[in-house]
Amino acid sequence: MRAASLSSPTARADEPLDPLAATLVPFSDTLLDTVATNFCCAIGSLLERDDPAHGTVLIASAAEFGSAGIHLRCWDRKLCATDVVLDTNRRRDRQIVRTSKLLFDLLRARWPERARPARIGILSDGTGIAITPEDLWPMEPGWIDRRLADPRGLIALKRFSPDGGLALLRAPRRAPQRCH
Repeated sequence: MRAASLSSPTARADEPLDPLAATLVPFSDTLLDTVATNFCCAIGSLLERDDPAHGTVLIASAAEFGSAGIHLRCWDRKLCATDVVLDTNRRRDRQIVRTSKLLFDLLRARWPERARPARIGILSDGTGIAITPEDLWPMEPGWIDRRLADPRGLIALKRFSPDGGLALLRAPRRAPQRCH
């Protein structure tokens, strides 16, 4: 899958890269923007923690088409990953599932029919949302490390916050830290 299918054919290679904004989707789509905004609102409670030093800073949501489930993975400032089990008896979780599915259906439709991915994922800081056409499955080991090492692969549906999770993780780290 080539990133060109989602990026602008007029984009210039010499344009400066804003790693927090990633490459913006080159078209305006009111429905996609509304659903992306609703997704950010739905996951907001997952990002609000009592302990901001260790709380969630980034969330990936993913779906495998043909299966009914939505997967969520959260990362904290130490890049420790936590998989979140969604409970469809909770209103918040039903909203996350609903908006995720709609968002994934809208995104998947952007690919030509024969090239549509079987699974897809997004990255969010609660403000911005991005997709990685070259590496679509955020549940794969090392996915977040690859995103942070080379943010040029991100295509943003909504701009990330300049002081949000992606900005926090892009700051240089003092020493390697271990997850418990």
